[in-house]
Amino acid sequence: MRNAFSLFKNQKRMSSHSSGHSTNSPGLNRSYHTNCNSNDDWFRYTRGRFLFNEAQEMSIRYVNFNMNELIKRATESVGLTSAQCSRVEKFPDGMFNKTFLFTMHDGTQVVGKVPNPNAGRAYYTTASEVATMDFARNELCTPVPKVLAWSSKAEDNTVGAEYIIMEKVAGVQLSKVWPTMGFKERFELVKTISTYQKAWMAIPFTHYGSLYYSSDMEDSDGCDLVKGVLSIPKHHRFAVGPSTGREFLDDGRIALDLDRGPWNTVEQYKSAVGLREIACVQNMTRLPRSQLSLYGPGTYCSSRSKKIAALQGYLRLVKYLLPTDPSITSAFLWHPDLHAENIFVHPERPAEVLGIIDWQSSELLPLFDHARQPDFLDYDGPPSTGIDPPVFPDGFDRLDPAEKAEAQDLYLKMSLSALYRRFTYSNNITLFKAMEFRQTTSFEMMLLAQNLLIDGEALYRSRCLDLKEEWTALPGVQASGNAPFPLLFSADEVASINEDASGAIRGMELMQSLRQSLGPMWPEKGVVRPEQYDEVKKLLQQAKAELIDQLAYSETEMAAWEEAWPFDS
Repeated sequence: MRNAFSLFKNQKRMSSHSSGHSTNSPGLNRSYHTNCNSNDDWFRYTRGRFLFNEAQEMSIRYVNFNMNELIKRATESVGLTSAQCSRVEKFPDGMFNKTFLFTMHDGTQVVGKVPNPNAGRAYYTTASEVATMDFARNELCTPVPKVLAWSSKAEDNTVGAEYIIMEKVAGVQLSKVWPTMGFKERFELVKTISTYQKAWMAIPFTHYGSLYYSSDMEDSDGCDLVKGVLSIPKHHRFAVGPSTGREFLDDGRIALDLDRGPWNTVEQYKSAVGLREIACVQNMTRLPRSQLSLYGPGTYCSSRSKKIAALQGYLRLVKYLLPTDPSITSAFLWHPDLHAENIFVHPERPAEVLGIIDWQSSELLPLFDHARQPDFLDYDGPPSTGIDPPVFPDGFDRLDPAEKAEAQDLYLKMSLSALYRRFTYSNNITLFKAMEFRQTTSFEMMLLAQNLLIDGEALYRSRCLDLKEEWTALPGVQASGNAPFPLLFSADEVASINEDASGAIRGMELMQSLRQSLGPMWPEKGVVRPEQYDEVKKLLQQAKAELIDQLAYSETEMAAWEEAWPFDS
C-alpha cells in the first residue's frame, strides 16, 4: 500500500492550494463618504461562493465593525484626520481577513486588516501577528511592512474588532510579473528568498508555539532565543505562547479546548497534534467531510473508532519517528505561506524583494516542518531528492505542440525546484537536511497524522502494517537501542485494514475522476467565483446523477450516495 499512501499525499498537496488567498490588488472600490458603515460589502465575503455549507462558510467570514472608526485609526496613524482620507478601497477577500487600502489627500497610503471570525482565536491571532511582524522586521532583517497601529481586543476599541494598520508595501505582487520573468530572473529571486530563510534560521527558539510580546502574555518575562548559547541574553520584549497555526483552528478545531502550547520539546508538540485530533474526533457533533475522496457504498466507510485507532497508533509511534539531529528539530520562526501573492518585488528588477506580507498564523516549529519548497515555485510534480538536475522527458519530439508545451513547462518547474535544492545544499546545509528528512517514511507518518480528523486514517493504518519492515531504520528506533515495534495487529485486523485501504483508494479515484471531469471549473476547496456559481452547481448536480446511476444498485445505495455527496444540492 506504499503507492496508495503516496497517492493520498499527492491528492492532499493538490487540494492545499486555495483560491481564496488574500491579495494586494484592489477589488471593490468605494469613494470615501461620511458614513461608510452603510456599505455591507465591507463586512461580508464577496470574492466567491461556496458549493457546500454556504451559509456557515459565509457567516464565519462576516465581521461587523465600525468602518468610520477604522478610517479614523488609519488616518491618525500617519498624523492626519478622517476628513483627510480621500478614498477607501477593499482588496479582494482572503479566506480569513478583510483588508483595505486607505488613500489620504496627500497621496499617503496605508493598509488596514480586520480578521474574520475564522482567522483564529480572539486576541491571540492579532497579538501574535503583530509581534511576529516586529520580530521578522527588526530581528530577522526581513522586509516586512511596519505596523503603525493595532488592537487585539475588540471589546476595548471603538472599531469594534481586532485590527492592524500597517504601511503599504512598495512594488508589485510577484504573481503579476512571474509569468514574464526569464529563468535566470526566477532563479535570482529564488536565491533572494533563500537568503531570507537563512536569516530566519539565525535565531533558534527553545520552545514551540507562536510568538507574542511579553506584555501580552501573563507571567512572562521573555523568551530564551538561542538554545545552549549563554552569551545571548533572554529577549524580554518577546515571549512564546499558544500556537496560532491553522491546523489548530480549521474545520471546527477553533471551537474546542485544546493544548495549543507552548511546548518545551518537539515530542511534546508532535504528541499534542495527535491528542488534538483525538479530542476533535471524540467531541465534534459532526465530523468534517473529506474533500479528497468520495466515500459511499463500495468504497471506504469512515468512522470515529477507525480514526481514533489510527491516532492511537500515531501516538505510540511518534517518539520513534522524530529525527535525532537537533539542528533540524530546533524551533524557528518562518513565514507560513510563501506564495506569489504574498511577495512584493521591484517591477523593473523582479529579483529584488521589497516586501513579504501575511504573517498571520506563523508558528515556531521544528525546522523540518518549515522546510517546504516555497509555494511560488508552483511545482506539484513528484517530490525530488538530492541535488541532481531533472531528466528531460523521453520522446519529446513525438509529442504534439500542446503536449510539448506542457512537458516543457513541467521541466522548467522541475529545473527551478532542483536549482533551489542545489542552492540550499551549497548555502544552507542544515535546511537541506531538513528538506531531505521530509522525504522519509518518518516524516510521512507525522504529516498525514496532522489531518486524520478529516481524512486518511485507512491508508495511515495500512502504512503502519508496512512500517514494521522499515522499523529498525527509523532514527528514533536506532537512538533508543532498537526498541520493539509497538503496534500489534491480529489476522482479522490486518484483513480489515487492507479492505479499508482498497476502499479508500477507490474513493480517491472517484474524486479524482470528478475533479478531472470539471477541469478548470473545479471548485477548489469548494469555492468558485460568484459568476461561476450557477454553472458549477449545475455541473456538480449532473456529475452526481451520473455517479449514482453508475454506482448505486438499490434505493438504499442511492440514498447513501446522496448523503455522502460533499457538495450542496
